[in-house]
Amino acid sequence: MMQGFYMLAMQRAKRQRRIALAACAAALVSAFFAARVWFAEPTVAATASAEPYVAQSADGRLVVTRGGEIVVRTDIDVRSLPSADREALEDGILLPDAQALARLLEDYGS
Repeated sequence: MMQGFYMLAMQRAKRQRRIALAACAAALVSAFFAARVWFAEPTVAATASAEPYVAQSADGRLVVTRGGEIVVRTDIDVRSLPSADREALEDGILLPDAQALARLLEDYGS
């Protein structure tokens, strides 16, 4: 009978060693990937180096350009905007990113 308890205790110890080994392996893999992320070169967003958007009026409508090319031609009538906004659009409003462009279009579109 003692041998039976001894065998069960040995099996349990073996199982615990396997679980501990698997946990150590998982910790090493996690540490490896964390180190890769920590020491990786920071990436620069593609929009950070790109030219800004320019909102301006053309033929009485709001037009958005980027790098001299028309990106968006809207149906927003510039004459319906306040005079300060019309003057700003005549000079061109610089928008640094797509979020600023979306806010401007939302403001002028409603």
